[in-house]
Amino acid sequence: MRVRRLVMVLAFALAVGGFGASRGLAHMQQTYYGACGQLTGLPGLLQKMNFFAQGNCKVASDGTCQDAAACDISSPSGSIKGKCSHKQKPCVCVPQ
Repeated sequence: MRVRRLVMVLAFALAVGGFGASRGLAHMQQTYYGACGQLTGLPGLLQKMNFFAQGNCKVASDGTCQDAAACDISSPSGSIKGKCSHKQKPCVCVPQ
């Protein structure tokens, strides 16, 4: 009985942890997909691992970009046309 309870608690913890991790990754992909510069921290690591595609907007030294300029989002699966947006930080190329 005690082993069964331990197995059930571990299975529940794995399910909750997996759900939380998937939601966290989805949020980060929505925020950082098409970033036009190298990201830092965990998003930078995920960008190097090709979890996030990278845009090619021209970024100024202060981190701002030209709004509504044409750009491309390049990923291992291909390239998508978009427009630069500075509404978020960092500057991102938003698909059209």
